[in-house]
Amino acid sequence: MRSLEDFLRTHQAGTILDIACGNGAFTRRLTENLKSYISITGLDIKESLRNEFLDNVKEHNVTFITSTIHDYLNSPQSFDTISISNGLHHLEGVGEVLCGVRGILNAGGTIIINELYRDNLTAAQRTQYDQHCFMAKLHRAGGEYHGQTYSRSEIHGFIASAGLSIHHAIDNTNADAPVSHEPGRLIQRARLAMDRAYPEGPTPEVAEELERLTKRNEEVGIAHPPQLTLICRAG
Repeated sequence: MRSLEDFLRTHQAGTILDIACGNGAFTRRLTENLKSYISITGLDIKESLRNEFLDNVKEHNVTFITSTIHDYLNSPQSFDTISISNGLHHLEGVGEVLCGVRGILNAGGTIIINELYRDNLTAAQRTQYDQHCFMAKLHRAGGEYHGQTYSRSEIHGFIASAGLSIHHAIDNTNADAPVSHEPGRLIQRARLAMDRAYPEGPTPEVAEELERLTKRNEEVGIAHPPQLTLICRAG
């Protein structure tokens, strides 16, 4: 199996929960490639993403719910397929959360984990890693949980500790990903995060780090990180 799409085209997903769904980019990837599904629920902590999510995922039986995953795990809902894409590092207590996710998975169900990782990065991927660390630090300073990028072994450890077994693993190093030298997106996102974290203005250290990262982006470039996709089942 060479790609997630290879699996999705064979998968009858039933009822789906997409955790930390964001603007629906990964949700749409699911709906556009799955063999079939009954319904899909996008779950995210940010209500501001609702309209963008529903605009991006224009398939049948689509719902968006605003909630923390910790609160939602106490609801009576259960699902046949649960996905988390680039969301593990946004989940505080990720090991405990995955155990809870397993608890709302129907018998015979599937969990799809798609997560960036930090091993064996190219120079341009290292730029992305450094920027991600910087943004995570800003978000935490602004009161939002945002962890660091995990290693492959850490991701596998979370899966094992939750009592999940891996049926398919797709490791995309993205070593040949296009390299961009335009830092505009970094600057825009960083300024928004700094406004929230430091209403009176950022510390000199934070401003200097943004300047350093901007210069590296221009000189070295930035590229998409490697991605590990795991198709898991309980037991």
